Amino acid sequence: MFNIGIIGLGFMGGCIARTLIKSDKIEKIFAYDTNRGALELAKKEQNITDIVTEFDDFKECDVIFLCTPVGFILEYAKKLSNIVKEDCVITDIGSTKRNIVEELKDLKINFVGAHPMVGSERSGYNTSHDLLFENTYYILTENDNENSVEKVKEVVNELKAIPVVIDYKKHDYIVAAISHVPHIIAAGLVNMVKDLDDKEEHMKLLAAGGFKDITRIASSDPTMWEHICHENKNEIIPVLEKYISNLQEFRNHIEDNEKNHNYFKSSKKYRDSFVNKKVNGFTAPMLNVIIKDEKGSLAKVIGLLSDNDVNIKNIGIIHNRETFDGALDLEFYSLEDQEKAYKVLDENEYKVNKIKW
Repeated sequence: MFNIGIIGLGFMGGCIARTLIKSDKIEKIFAYDTNRGALELAKKEQNITDIVTEFDDFKECDVIFLCTPVGFILEYAKKLSNIVKEDCVITDIGSTKRNIVEELKDLKINFVGAHPMVGSERSGYNTSHDLLFENTYYILTENDNENSVEKVKEVVNELKAIPVVIDYKKHDYIVAAISHVPHIIAAGLVNMVKDLDDKEEHMKLLAAGGFKDITRIASSDPTMWEHICHENKNEIIPVLEKYISNLQEFRNHIEDNEKNHNYFKSSKKYRDSFVNKKVNGFTAPMLNVIIKDEKGSLAKVIGLLSDNDVNIKNIGIIHNRETFDGALDLEFYSLEDQEKAYKVLDENEYKVNKIKW
């Protein structure tokens, strides 16, 4: 049985609390946040057992999650180092690792740097839920103390996430390329349209699903991203320079149709390889289904599958109808359910796109 501590009961901390409280391996969840209202709501909803008012309350904890902006993680970790019991492990969910891991090496503290590879532009405990981590990668950084890593792994498994252990320097370079620079690009696209738009805001009015999809993350917390860019600037800069170089190269050959075609062909081939990739057996079979944008459409699809004994694992609504992928994502526990669902929907004249493993 584990006693869990959470510092920062916002969206991510709230998702951790809501998920772990349901585990029979978790005895207590202690939570601290500067927002007293979030703590009281979580206690009322029975998603935490104890509200922390003094840091000494964390003495009982076996694992403590630091769910604060990156710039505050060191401060809280150092504060806890003189309070927690000897075998307590402190972990974080920060998007950068190098500075934190290296700074804490000299302290007598069991720290395992971590980063769940999932998030949201949402913020606040009231927007959190208990499904965020299911089947998502949860990075843990290598540590000389294998027992500490194993303890965090056990708790991560209770989040229904997939723990992956890698070197902290490698982590920072990877996330610079797949998370940090893309966020900078998304923010840049939004600012570009804002600067180019006319006084009637026609660009804002006409910006449809494609633009909204690729810029969704620009709605994330600015303070969080200020901290991330500062902490990981040494990895972000070379990746950003590579992206700028690619843009400049495209600008130089924009009148060359063959080079343009190859540019888009190369990106399509690599991006398409993401979709069908089964990783560690956790990627579920899926269908994309076109449904009418009217009352009862979703219920009709679910009813059809239920009547035919098809077990649905997850349902996702796609708001963008510009893509081929459809308006509804259905995820199944088995290929058998996927096949059965495809047959039922196809026979009922739905346009269905099967994603194979």
